[in-house]
Amino acid sequence: MDRRQMESAIAGIVRLLGTSLKNRGLYPLTHPLVRTPVEKCHAELAPFFADRSELALTVSDGTLVLEGVPIFQLTSSLELFMARLGAIGIPAVIFERGVSAADVELFVRFLHETKEQGLSIPEIKTRLAQWGVAHIRVTATDDESDDYTLAREIYGNALGVVVRALKDVRNGKTPNGEESDRAVREMSGMLTRNRDAMLALTLIKNFDEYTYNHSVNVSVLSLAVAETLLLPEQERIGIGVAGLLHDVGKTQLALDLIRKPGTLTVEEFEEIKKHPEEGFAILGKMTHIQESTRAVVREHHMRYDRTGYPRPEPEYRMNPYSHVIAVADCYDALTTMRSYQKARTPRQALEIMRKLSGKSLDPDLVQLLERSLGVYPVGTMVRLSTMEVAVVTGVPDDGKGEPKVAILFDRSGNPLPTPEGVDLKEDDPSSGKPRRMILGTVNPLMHPPVSMSGVLQTIAR
Repeated sequence: MDRRQMESAIAGIVRLLGTSLKNRGLYPLTHPLVRTPVEKCHAELAPFFADRSELALTVSDGTLVLEGVPIFQLTSSLELFMARLGAIGIPAVIFERGVSAADVELFVRFLHETKEQGLSIPEIKTRLAQWGVAHIRVTATDDESDDYTLAREIYGNALGVVVRALKDVRNGKTPNGEESDRAVREMSGMLTRNRDAMLALTLIKNFDEYTYNHSVNVSVLSLAVAETLLLPEQERIGIGVAGLLHDVGKTQLALDLIRKPGTLTVEEFEEIKKHPEEGFAILGKMTHIQESTRAVVREHHMRYDRTGYPRPEPEYRMNPYSHVIAVADCYDALTTMRSYQKARTPRQALEIMRKLSGKSLDPDLVQLLERSLGVYPVGTMVRLSTMEVAVVTGVPDDGKGEPKVAILFDRSGNPLPTPEGVDLKEDDPSSGKPRRMILGTVNPLMHPPVSMSGVLQTIAR
């Protein structure tokens, strides 16, 4: 395919998408005027994947660009397509090798039926996953990819992978292990690029989507510990994938049991205890899954003192990385509000985990997590000696010394318009002593809610 043929084919693909979207507003989904453009679009996409794994469609300065080829001759259907992308908040769309006609059809339906405007990239990714769109993803354009945007995009992508994986299993399908591997590599790379920005996203808790957020958070926290251990890359990725999929076995349990707000009966807990073995079996059917990852998923509830489940035989040798997942799992669970427990602050969670050291948790790894997160982990609200209230936005590499903080409330308790970063190492010229010091932690519930977006942007700087 020469350049002219490629430009013609690209323009045709985009026009078919626009035509299908336009006709969807006039006819039902099954009407030929809606389905035929979708099927033709899918057929036109196929030749492009002979020598590439993905195809990028972006909107740049009001112009549609597919693989660097601008589409200048806009029809009414193309203008509608661009308008829908812009209204929803989609700056770029990636078609991946393996994209199906069903993916294209569902994507068109998503564009047509989504009424909200200005959604974030992570929100859009999660919704596409819930719709069942497997090989079309959205992304930020390069000029928007500061650390804050990039970290949120990577987190949102991992969230979508978990949503799809759990949905696939419930529908009797085998999840795509390559997707999980890629998502974890992205998170690992972001931790290297801006550790504080990536760890800060584990503060985002969604009560209704607990399983999905929890899975991603455990993966991020496990990767942080693995990085502190200076493990080889392939071992770090295996641990991260185990964290991402550690609860995949719960898909084999009744939803009302998983979501039960009260105390479980003995019989119900026996059912819950089956999920590590179920997860082990599911991962055995997936590609791109290390054998050690399967073992870690099976063992993550065995406990350090070997009194957990499934109960190991005396001669059984646990994979040491199972304890990494156990520590990350415990920390995120403690810092998340559930129907049966209040959310602990990061400091409170670490204090509880110290008491569990040597019992359910590996004491060395608890210390390592604390060193990785710092004495005051990112997201901890603290009171300063000036009586201002701040949030920790960064920690030293060794977990010691003064953390970075951003002031949220002034000394009178009034919220600042935007978080103000301050340096705790700065001295007061008149006394030669630190201008501000941390007095202790603060209960976030004692103050008005703050904009997590503003806090995260401050952390990512």
